[in-house]
Amino acid sequence: MLSDQIIKALDTMGVTISEVARAGGCTPSNLNRIKNGVRTPSSSSPTIRFLTDGFLRIAHERHLSGELVSLCGAKLSDDKETLRTKLIDWLYKDEPPYVRKYQKRKESGRSTDRQAALQATEFSGRLDRLMKTAEVSNRRLGREVGIDQSYISRLRRGERIPRYDSPYLIRICTLLRNRTEAGGKLKELSELTRLSEAELSGMEGAENLRKWLFGYGTVMGYLAADELLETISSIDEILKKQKEAASNGALSDSLKGYDIEKLIAADQPKGSNDIRYAGIGGLRSVVTRFLGEFIQNGEHELLLYSDQSMEWMSGEYRPILTLLMAEIIRRDVEIKIVHTVDRSMQELVSAIEWWMPLYLTGKITSYYCQPGAGNRFSHTLFIRPGAACIAGTSAVGLEERGIYHYSQDGEMIDLARDSFDSILKESLPLVQIQKCDGAIPENDKYVRTDEMMIRADSSQVVIRRAEPPYMMFTFTHPLIVRAFRAYMAAQP
Repeated sequence: MLSDQIIKALDTMGVTISEVARAGGCTPSNLNRIKNGVRTPSSSSPTIRFLTDGFLRIAHERHLSGELVSLCGAKLSDDKETLRTKLIDWLYKDEPPYVRKYQKRKESGRSTDRQAALQATEFSGRLDRLMKTAEVSNRRLGREVGIDQSYISRLRRGERIPRYDSPYLIRICTLLRNRTEAGGKLKELSELTRLSEAELSGMEGAENLRKWLFGYGTVMGYLAADELLETISSIDEILKKQKEAASNGALSDSLKGYDIEKLIAADQPKGSNDIRYAGIGGLRSVVTRFLGEFIQNGEHELLLYSDQSMEWMSGEYRPILTLLMAEIIRRDVEIKIVHTVDRSMQELVSAIEWWMPLYLTGKITSYYCQPGAGNRFSHTLFIRPGAACIAGTSAVGLEERGIYHYSQDGEMIDLARDSFDSILKESLPLVQIQKCDGAIPENDKYVRTDEMMIRADSSQVVIRRAEPPYMMFTFTHPLIVRAFRAYMAAQP
């Protein structure tokens, strides 16, 4: 696992994690948490960049390049970035495919899976409260799901814990969910589990209950909160890069080789201002045209809404989209973006991580839409007021065959603007960013964790950086609030 590889690298090079942190330009506590197995960031995270920067710098300054390349299977002739890539591959070589999975180490120091990470007493307590809410006895539950009532009794006493994939477990969850709903106690169940009534309804309700019994939501919430804190802790690095880019006009290494004028020209159909684009490739093409024209025309306002999967923004298209948005941000612009509350926690966190550098410019106001978008169709609505719009719809899961209509027709643009304004009325701010001083009143119920001060109640999460640059981040999205409440509850 990652922490084992880091320890091996430290031993091989004869250095401490504090030395690596100083050489990489971050605080020792950041890297200590990874070394000790408390958290496992993704291989592309800023923290791993700091870690590898530290190892590479020490190897160069202390003539330890031979030890480093031997460790990760590189060559002395490799350039810095190639060596970094091989070092990261080596660090993560024993990670499972789901690298972003969060695993907190127990006192034994061994990593554990989701089932073993939950103490039987925690499972039993949740099952006991669930059965009391549903008003179901051991005898009745055992009879209806085909299990001996003595086994149910042992589960409730914490003497046994079932396998997560046990067929009996999903039957138990289905029966208890149905009994709760039939008894008019869905709201009470929602308050107990902190799952919304929508999450407890329909075919997925029983599956969500099973996840709750095993603490899955707590683990995912902990992961989400941890990753958001990592993003916020890297704000100083993000701001530094923005300042450097603004001063010399240079693009980051990942964007070199892209020419905005050529990108725009390649994606503009000849002689048509009203055209349909098909599939993910079509969406990427029309967005490039849409943003390129915004840059060329010197426009000042963008309105963006989508409840579609973010997959289209990834892969080879990501640096292109990043380049276009970076160029737009350099200008005097106002951007409003509405996210949807229907995103999974992982997708929501990824969206915030992607947009955070742009949020910090102060030129983007972000919102989330409260009403659910539904699970049959996904929609895209991008507007350049008075100039053009993109409107697209596809069945969920069939985005590859979706149709995206690009139009410069005034009536079409006005209709799109009215639709966006209607959505905006049902939306709340996603993240509010303010500058603040470093003083934290003791009676404000903040909890200190590394470089952050966190306060979470039932309606919002407030995160304040305890080190320069002093900034305050306020989130009201229910998933984020729930994630931080789980995170804070797990703090010692």
